Amino acid sequence: MAMAAMMADWLRRAGTALPSDALLNRKATDFLALTTRLSAPLGDDEIRRLRQEAATAIAAGRFAEADKSLAQAELHAIGGSTDLSALPLERRLLIGENRADRASLSFLRTTAEAYREAAARHGEASALIGLAAIDRSREAALEQAKALARISEDFGGRDGYDAAIPVLRRLLEGLDSLADTIAFAGVQDALAAALDKLAALTGDAKLLGEALAHCRAGLEDLRHDEAPALWRALKLRLGRLAVNLGVSQKDDNLLEEAVATYATALAVWKRSDDEARWLEAEHMISRARATLGRRRSDLSLLERAFNGLNRVSQATDRSRTPLRWAELQDQMGGVLAAMGERYSEPVVIEEAIAAFAAALEEYRQDRAPLLWAQTSANQAEAMLQLARRNKDKTLAQQALTQLMAATQTAGQATNGGAVAADLQKRLGAAGATATKLIGG
Repeated sequence: MAMAAMMADWLRRAGTALPSDALLNRKATDFLALTTRLSAPLGDDEIRRLRQEAATAIAAGRFAEADKSLAQAELHAIGGSTDLSALPLERRLLIGENRADRASLSFLRTTAEAYREAAARHGEASALIGLAAIDRSREAALEQAKALARISEDFGGRDGYDAAIPVLRRLLEGLDSLADTIAFAGVQDALAAALDKLAALTGDAKLLGEALAHCRAGLEDLRHDEAPALWRALKLRLGRLAVNLGVSQKDDNLLEEAVATYATALAVWKRSDDEARWLEAEHMISRARATLGRRRSDLSLLERAFNGLNRVSQATDRSRTPLRWAELQDQMGGVLAAMGERYSEPVVIEEAIAAFAAALEEYRQDRAPLLWAQTSANQAEAMLQLARRNKDKTLAQQALTQLMAATQTAGQATNGGAVAADLQKRLGAAGATATKLIGG
């Protein structure tokens, strides 16, 4: 009943798609967090009774009724006072906690307006609690920013991130890395997340650099044993940002930082604790090693990269996530092709060609033309590498024809200009090699 009520607003929007699994999971988490808070003892018997009424109403999907009960609990806690600042600190804390619960109740609704109301109520809760419990006041302010960011996450657009980022910057100004280590790191993580997601939305690479800097700042004084989940989250985000920026900017220092970051995280992290994120870390550290290995012709790095990618591939269900599985096959093919340059036997190059072929089983030209073009080109270059090794003119001609087809497909695909331009350059180099081989 509660989930139906949460999704009702979403489904009323004209032309909206059905809620994604990610959204449903987030809302289920929001619901469980609020009901857990309402079950905790808070205030006198009357306040507890009203909060229990609210919990019962929420479970039945009667959110307006629940808010009325929580409002009555808040009025009971105020007790007729007209100056909340004059109330004892413990009373202000009680009122602030109740206001935070009303914020979480607003957040169960699936409208941007409800999220804004939730953010405003979290801000009010932070102000009400104030010096009564400074850490709790900061937590409420952080929840305010996260509610704003979720506007963009759940409803699209950049408005939510644009509203959340200044709130987080102001919150950060009142924190000290040494005196408030965990709170400081938590805000840095939230700010990095907002900047990271805004960069993905806008394509502004400068925001990624800012996000990376905030991850570094958050980890500077934070120890793993102080807040393991937060430490790990910052490590994973820092590593991913460093890999992506290191690849795009051709910066080996960033790639080395990524490898070191992931290595320290994986050293204190059991795969069974959170396999999905462990595999993500294994995937990203392997990407960094693969890129460094290719640039430096370092066989040891390439072998470690392949082993890591293979572990992730074996744990990936092809039937559930075919494109992710294909991505891993393509990346393993790239590593094998690079390793093939160092081996005298052609078997490794043949394995690379087979890996690309496996990826192309899912990267169909009619369904994913750009992915098909990129992987087809990768396979063609491996074929040309094998043709050069075996002095096989027929295979060289086949490889050149395939690379031409990949370039043409990329040029015709939506938003394929950049990929087509890259493939055109690779086609020129491959053409010279093939022509020399065929002519010889």
